[in-house]
Amino acid sequence: MFEVYNKAAELPQSWDQLVEGNIFLTKTILGHLEKLNPCQQTYHLDTTRGIALVTYKLKLDIFTFAQNIALKVPVNIVGIPLSTAKSGYALKDKARLEEMVQYIKSLKGFYLILNSEDELNLAQGNTLPTCRLEIRWQKFSEYLQALRSHYRYRAKKALNKFNEVKITELEDNNSFDQAMYRLYLEVYEHSEAKLEKLPIEFFREFPAKIFKFTLNNETIAFLQLVAKGEELIFLLGGFHRSYNERLDLYYNLLLKLVDYAIEKGYKYLDLGQTAEETKLKLGASQYPKYMYAYHSNPLFNGVISKLIPSFSYQPYAIKHRVFKEENDENPLGKMS
Repeated sequence: MFEVYNKAAELPQSWDQLVEGNIFLTKTILGHLEKLNPCQQTYHLDTTRGIALVTYKLKLDIFTFAQNIALKVPVNIVGIPLSTAKSGYALKDKARLEEMVQYIKSLKGFYLILNSEDELNLAQGNTLPTCRLEIRWQKFSEYLQALRSHYRYRAKKALNKFNEVKITELEDNNSFDQAMYRLYLEVYEHSEAKLEKLPIEFFREFPAKIFKFTLNNETIAFLQLVAKGEELIFLLGGFHRSYNERLDLYYNLLLKLVDYAIEKGYKYLDLGQTAEETKLKLGASQYPKYMYAYHSNPLFNGVISKLIPSFSYQPYAIKHRVFKEENDENPLGKMS
């Protein structure tokens, strides 16, 4: 039997026990998101069967990944109300997947399940895969040495452009200022997949590490990171596009993420879901993510089932052999 809650603070302790593997589903994080990104969040919990899921409401362009088509419709999202690759549900046992699906089918309206790794009995499409790097090195120099010559040359050339850039971790996120926030907005406005525009308070209050990059006392970029156990997660960032070519800025930001993950001993680095070509050329691997759609109106549901391929992400199919030990097998397509 599902219990429905409108406030994260009202959730029982059994919720956190069930979602333990996903930091973004914890009561603490969900409480921050209620305040900083309110979108009519609702929490659904079946303690007996071990099923938990978060829903929120959004006007979503369902043709985000299609060209020259835009259609914003009100949607109930099963997911995290934040741009992260983590899913918005947790199960004590994967055998409960179909029971979760049946529960979603009992709800009224249009539902979209984002960032699932599971096979669900619903109309299926692709969403952005996440790019994840397994950290196998003790030092950043070892990572560079493990790269094939082309990629090592590319990385060293970029790093040489970054010699004068100063990197500092904010001691107090309240010092996240308007200059950094403008950099976030600049990236947001150029993003193809806009889900939410977060207020400056999000960066000041959300529990995360923030690194600021400055050149001649000018803020040119920032990175926001969240850590969970052995995994470091790149959450959000911003950068000055006018410096991108001169400093190879975005590529250098990603290299600094790799460096930091190695230095701090993380086992995995989650680089997020965008700019996959650049991240794959750092050695990350793609992990597919799926979206599922359902409408309680049978007529609409039939139409959605036929249309979902039209608003699915088309996977990046080029395989890059980044590391020396990788073989020549290339099941996804052209090698580069």
